[in-house]
Amino acid sequence: MKKILLTQLIILCVITLFAQSQKDLKSSVKDVTIFTTGAQVTRAANVSLQPGVSELVFNGVSPYLNVSSIQASGKGNFIILDTKYNIKYPEPKDENETVIPASLIRRIEHAQDSLADINYDLDAIKDKRDLYNKQKDMLVNNPIMNGKGKSDSLPILKNAMEFLDYKLSTINVELQKIKREEAKTIVRRNKVTLHLNELIEYKNRLESDEKKINLPINQIIVTVSSKEIVSGKLSVTYMTSKAGWTPAYDIRVNDIGGPVALTLKANVYQNSDEDWSDVNIKLSTNNPYKSSIRPYLATWYLNYYMPVNYQTANFGYTTNAPSAQPAHRGEAYESDEAKPSKSKAEMKKLPPTQYASDYVVQSQNMTNVEYEVSLPYSIPSDGKYHLVYVKDNENIPAKYNHFLVPKMDKESFLVAKLTGWEDLNLIAAKANIYFEGTFVGETTIDPSVIADTLELSLGRDKGIAVTRKKLKDKEQEQMIGSNKTKTITIEITVRNNKNANVDLSLEDQIPVSNDKDIKVTFKDDNFSGIYNETTGILNWKLKLKPKESKVVTFTYVIKYDRDKSLINVGNL
Repeated sequence: MKKILLTQLIILCVITLFAQSQKDLKSSVKDVTIFTTGAQVTRAANVSLQPGVSELVFNGVSPYLNVSSIQASGKGNFIILDTKYNIKYPEPKDENETVIPASLIRRIEHAQDSLADINYDLDAIKDKRDLYNKQKDMLVNNPIMNGKGKSDSLPILKNAMEFLDYKLSTINVELQKIKREEAKTIVRRNKVTLHLNELIEYKNRLESDEKKINLPINQIIVTVSSKEIVSGKLSVTYMTSKAGWTPAYDIRVNDIGGPVALTLKANVYQNSDEDWSDVNIKLSTNNPYKSSIRPYLATWYLNYYMPVNYQTANFGYTTNAPSAQPAHRGEAYESDEAKPSKSKAEMKKLPPTQYASDYVVQSQNMTNVEYEVSLPYSIPSDGKYHLVYVKDNENIPAKYNHFLVPKMDKESFLVAKLTGWEDLNLIAAKANIYFEGTFVGETTIDPSVIADTLELSLGRDKGIAVTRKKLKDKEQEQMIGSNKTKTITIEITVRNNKNANVDLSLEDQIPVSNDKDIKVTFKDDNFSGIYNETTGILNWKLKLKPKESKVVTFTYVIKYDRDKSLINVGNL
């Protein structure tokens, strides 16, 4: 009998030793890697383990996590056996049970009663003031007081005036008392109203917390095994789709001749139902929800167009004849690697049956850049954009040119040409441009399409003055047979009013003929620019010193039928 009891005791001790014990951990979000769509969240907690198998519970994780992405890691002398996702539903509580103290309800009711009494007092004060104002109006508008009554003697009028003075003085004194009393009562009402609002707000917070208590709790349960008492750290990582970021740039130019300062910002949002407080952020240009499987082009078949004969078409019936197009696009399924956001148990759909149009335009960028933010940030789960500064004041060498088209606009436009931007790992985004501390506009940076030199328009520069005029003394008109010729000379004067040297690109034009009977001849004598015969564009590359002026001229001759009129003559 003793041996049986001893054996049972040993078995009980072994079962107790190796039985699983569940323990809630006090965890918090430590690190977040935010992708253009989605985020990888890392939660961490300190653990103290007893010998045996334990289930460690991370509460409050995002309900939008990808179950197949859950991973666990730790530091300490224990073994991680398993991880799983769980939803814990709280036990229903008694309908009369509440977390709102009865004393708070009494304080709110007392404040509401006080506010009602104060409003009654204000109504009484208003009635008293109205009564005195009516008495005042009756005295002032009485016929005896304004001289319209029948007064037979001066003593009667004198007594009336003394009475009016006495009564009005008394009424005015009472009105002043009422005014002071009303002001004090309004102050009391404001204080009580403020106190009541604070109590109601506190009650609403308690009710909100009470609702949260009744919500399901999303958990990650990590099963670990330890042979001894041990302390360590345990962390879990998982993906959530309810987050992302969009890039934006600030481009600043303080003075011509200096570099361009480039600042990269990130508009980060998340709506994962868990707040990120003082977390380490890493931004990635990767999108893990894009398929990682390379596309395959199907054979592209050409065929003749076969018009449909609607009188003989067999709609609604199947035939054995081959069809140029399938009746509908079929569906296929791909492997689990395609979209990491889906669980392994979930099938995923490939694009429909291949058509040539599905593969007409497709680009792939294999470069993914990560930005590690040095300062911790707090980003609540509110779905709003929160600004994060990523890279500040990255200086890029630039050359500055002024572009001037006086025929269209009398002001010059400043353009910065950036070189060496390829090493900055720029990403496609909008950019705000600031010149000398003033916002001048927006542009778009797209590294996939821009050339070796990135041009940025910095807006208008009023430091360049220009005049354009037609020289009347050199204008000529001649009749030669059935034709008419007209000679026109344009003079352009450019002045640099700035205190720095300026590189200027000056543009103008002469007309171009589309009719063989209209001939345009460009007189290139002493012409110092570049002439494009196809477009008629004239271009001068000028270098102007401070306060320097330069004059350019050009001449052209138009020959046309004397009996016809020209159109689109502009300012010939």
